[in-house]
Amino acid sequence: METTRLLQRFLDVIEHDIVPKTARGVAAGNKLFGAAILRKSDLSLVIAETNNETENPLWHGEMHAIKKFFELPEDQRPATK
Repeated sequence: METTRLLQRFLDVIEHDIVPKTARGVAAGNKLFGAAILRKSDLSLVIAETNNETENPLWHGEMHAIKKFFELPEDQRPATK
């Protein structure tokens, strides 16, 4: 995959998916951390999440994204291999 395309996709996901969720999370009292999971095949967004420590202190952005990923119905999640 072309490096420029990959970098542009990462920046797009940060701007359009992670930052808006994180802004709402911070307004609700959470810290400024977010994460996203993308499909390897086409870089489409599977899930984006943000810190949710107001619900559980363990739900940092990356951990909350992984949790939400595994809460998706199995047929909506890409294989984790």
